[in-house]
Amino acid sequence: MELSDKPVLNKEFTEWASGLFKGAKEAAKSATETATSSGYGWILLAFIVALLIATFIWYITARSKFENTTNISRIGNAALRAQSAYDQRATSRIGIRQYLLDLKNKGVPDVQLCLTNFYFCSVNFAGIFSPGVDAIVSPAAVKTAYDAGARCFVFDIWPDLTPGANFAPVLQIVESGSLWRRISLNAIPLSTCLQTLSQIAYAAAGPGNDDPLILYLRFRGKPRTATYTATAQALLGTFEQHRLDPIFNNCRGQDDLFKTPMTSLLRKVIIASNVRASGNMLSDLINVGPKDGIKLEWSPNDPRGLGVDAKANAIRKVQQNISFVAPLSESPEASNNYDSAPAQEIGIHCCAMNLWNHNDNLKKYMDQFSEAGFSLKPEPLRYIIEILPPPKYPQDPKWGSGTTAGTPTTPPAIRLP
Repeated sequence: MELSDKPVLNKEFTEWASGLFKGAKEAAKSATETATSSGYGWILLAFIVALLIATFIWYITARSKFENTTNISRIGNAALRAQSAYDQRATSRIGIRQYLLDLKNKGVPDVQLCLTNFYFCSVNFAGIFSPGVDAIVSPAAVKTAYDAGARCFVFDIWPDLTPGANFAPVLQIVESGSLWRRISLNAIPLSTCLQTLSQIAYAAAGPGNDDPLILYLRFRGKPRTATYTATAQALLGTFEQHRLDPIFNNCRGQDDLFKTPMTSLLRKVIIASNVRASGNMLSDLINVGPKDGIKLEWSPNDPRGLGVDAKANAIRKVQQNISFVAPLSESPEASNNYDSAPAQEIGIHCCAMNLWNHNDNLKKYMDQFSEAGFSLKPEPLRYIIEILPPPKYPQDPKWGSGTTAGTPTTPPAIRLP
């Protein structure tokens, strides 16, 4: 899949560069005239020539960072070529139906095949070929991640502050500590990546077209009401037919979702968010949100060094609440060179990697999902669905039939007053 972004020149940089060269030209002309009249023209001329050469060298070096079609395609296609390691696995990976059937054939009981007992292959800041500085934002990154096995997508959503954009949701990387200074090479609408994901995930044929998906909408900066509304419209335009049942709307069924059988989630999309968007149409689409006293998102270091009691408590909470590890796109941990094992030892479901940095930790992580986009947790971390036995029939058959239903039979030796 080649990138085919339309040319997008950085207007501010173009104006700045044009003014710089124009000013340099006028200054050089003025300085040359002044120096010539004073007899030092050759010295100043040599200085100006050296300055122009240095400026030209800088321009040649810096132009590789310009926001244009050539650079977007060049960097993006290099990232795509790096994914050849996933190609062979993509052809042999099985879908959730076959994976569950294989688990049952291995003796895993149905009561253990619920949502919370699975790790999801997860991609961080979905739609972005990282690292952060000069990163490429493209729907091709969504497709490549899905082909690599990702079934959980963490979207970092920023309000578009471009005049006239009405704070629409966009995918980009913003400088740490800033609410607006973009450091990714470009930005694209959230809806573009959602459309791509919907098309490839629910294609007419394919081993994964029944797989459930988790979309973690992580709102960044200062989203406005318009940001939430446009996000809801983008979701309704792409995943409405794959929404969970209404009992899970607005996080109402969040306390039960974790124990929902995976067979009830085929072709479904679970929408998680770091906000509840109360009072907005988006709130009705959110199935998993922040809860008091429960961590939705863990840092890679949070699970480390837990004592025995603290670890047992963490396992219990994670069993009953969908949880994520997803370093921020602009943080030093964005390289995803972290070991997911400590988080998975307490059962965290979605340890999100950016899937582009082929270090040892990522390779070990991807080996875990070589068979499918999901991986069953070790048995000590699993939640067992409790199924209450049906009520017993009354001992006296006359209790449950005919005109005496519900009326006990009086023993002959007892006389009622």
